[in-house]
Amino acid sequence: MHMHTLFVRFQSTISRHLITQEKFKDSMGKIASQAMILSSASKNTVPHSQLRGLTVSSVTSLSLKPQPLIQFNLQLPSFTSEALHETNCFAIHLLIPNKVSIELAKNFSKGAIKNEADSTFSPTKPFENLVEHVHYDTYRIAGSDLVIPILKNSERVLLCEKKEVFRVGDHEIWVGKVEDILVNEEKTTGGLLYCNRNFHLLGNKITN
Repeated sequence: MHMHTLFVRFQSTISRHLITQEKFKDSMGKIASQAMILSSASKNTVPHSQLRGLTVSSVTSLSLKPQPLIQFNLQLPSFTSEALHETNCFAIHLLIPNKVSIELAKNFSKGAIKNEADSTFSPTKPFENLVEHVHYDTYRIAGSDLVIPILKNSERVLLCEKKEVFRVGDHEIWVGKVEDILVNEEKTTGGLLYCNRNFHLLGNKITN
């Protein structure tokens, strides 16, 4: 086969692949999802500016029996992933849908910072400008020297322990056992929703 024909076919395949990725990204962005914040446990001696956490939109219920399980995924490289592997414990926050939560979600979604000079990564510091006992409290894990930062602007907080982790492409899929649930607000708002690059409230129910 002529080399030019091979190149055209190969180039066409790449183009379709890139277009598919863009269409997939655009289509998934049109699907409403929860903007929740994950905070990782750390040793109680760690400065608050080094506490780890990130915004996740992939938290789902996995099972109820024989034990409650949730799942989520995160993109690598991730300093939060490193902290999670080290401590195995974390909290998932269902946020109150207000402006405070929007700023928190934006703050925790910045990801690792790439250093262009040497292509290494530096961690962001989402807790750096948050004040303990004002914006968050710490939950001590019994029988350990670990604490989990708990954001106050949350309706409910799932306290979890790692069960399984799977590497898929440039992501990790985490499965966590729900060990306890903290309830801050009894009312049901649906949490902070994210769709089409904007934050939203749950709308009115659809009646027949």
